[in-house]
Amino acid sequence: MHDSESLVATAVDLGDSSQTIHRAFNDPDDDEPLVETVVDALAEASGRPADELSVCLYDAVDPDALNDIFRPTRRGPGRNDGRVAFTIGEFAVDLHASGHVFVRRAR
Repeated sequence: MHDSESLVATAVDLGDSSQTIHRAFNDPDDDEPLVETVVDALAEASGRPADELSVCLYDAVDPDALNDIFRPTRRGPGRNDGRVAFTIGEFAVDLHASGHVFVRRAR
């Protein structure tokens, strides 16, 4: 299940003590697409509602591919390793196969 309240942690967790990182989680067993979790995390980081974001996910990444990247394959369960990172507008987004999503302001 998607944690609707993003956890805010200091970037010390990821080796940067100068920024705040907004964290969210997308449960791979839940029906919520990963893209929705990413948009929610971007909204949290920007302090704006998702429908008022000044960035469009399509400008940075293919949302359909993003939803599919960590899904189960024909050979078995979902991928347990790997990550995808991209910058969108003023934000850096880091997605992990575990379902963790991290968003911070890019420098």
